[in-house]
Amino acid sequence: MICHWFRPAAILWLAFAAAGCTLLPEQPAVDRAWFLLEIPDPAAVERPPVPVELGSVRIAPAVAGKGLVYRLGPYRYESDFYNEWFLSPREHFEQILRERWTRTDGSVNLVTDARSHPGSLQIDVLITALHGDLGAGGTGAARAGLRVFVQGRTDSRLWDLEQTVDLATRSPEALVAALSSAMGELLAELEDRLARQAGG
Repeated sequence: MICHWFRPAAILWLAFAAAGCTLLPEQPAVDRAWFLLEIPDPAAVERPPVPVELGSVRIAPAVAGKGLVYRLGPYRYESDFYNEWFLSPREHFEQILRERWTRTDGSVNLVTDARSHPGSLQIDVLITALHGDLGAGGTGAARAGLRVFVQGRTDSRLWDLEQTVDLATRSPEALVAALSSAMGELLAELEDRLARQAGG
């Protein structure tokens, strides 16, 4: 008898609880967004392009994930779950290099084997920074960095390149725009150094 009374009462209580839950104010859903670096095409050059073999492209673990990354302090990096790169940053950066360096009017000409092209260079690239630095004061800054190991016929070099661009606002869109600008400057500097290395 008690069991028969308990079942309808429990069901009635659950129905009221469920109805009450729908009356609570709902939080707006947070939309996820995906981004790509938008780097301008390189300016056309009149000198012959430098033949370059692209070896490995790697990325530092702190910025290797798909989420946009913010540096909050020394060794404190936080990934944004709701704002992500459309492609993994390492894959996307390698794609950018390959597309940029197969243009007919660019300053670098991508080759498959540096040994078969006189005056060619082989490079290996490590992305050391690709994040927003919120510990920089104000709205923060975007930091992009590359470590490039360059091998020629007779010597080798290690270049550490970095660019910082202030953020217009603390938003994912502003961070991606600033990172795109910083990476564009880095690539222009890298291409200029490669030309000087090949010519010197």
